[in-house]
Amino acid sequence: MSEPEFDESVVRADKRSKVIALIVAITAFLLIRELVGDVQFASIAAATAGIGTRLYIPYHANVRVPESDRTSLSEHPTAGAYHHGAAGIGLVILSVVAVVAFAVTHGFATSVGVGIIAGVVSYVMLASVLPAQ
Repeated sequence: MSEPEFDESVVRADKRSKVIALIVAITAFLLIRELVGDVQFASIAAATAGIGTRLYIPYHANVRVPESDRTSLSEHPTAGAYHHGAAGIGLVILSVVAVVAFAVTHGFATSVGVGIIAGVVSYVMLASVLPAQ
């Protein structure tokens, strides 16, 4: 089975998304740690935002390719069959909501739980609204 061909802009975006996601994660960690003062929570929230960024950037590049030339991201052998754009945005929303909840409640489990609920609801809503990949 041969690997599907992706538009060059998608391949470039995929490569760049790794660096951008790392920068987002580091920056988010530093900001969240200063905001809430909890290193463990800051690392979890920052990693979630970084992963969401990593998922969204290739999706965004792929959606910009004309539909006739587009190859679905889910056809790649290492990508799962889920909506990458909704997952990426959902993870970033999860992170932001969890940080806000932690700043208000200072409860680790509560904040993570509220963030997860917000992320799941966001994913479900965005998967039906965003264009297919």
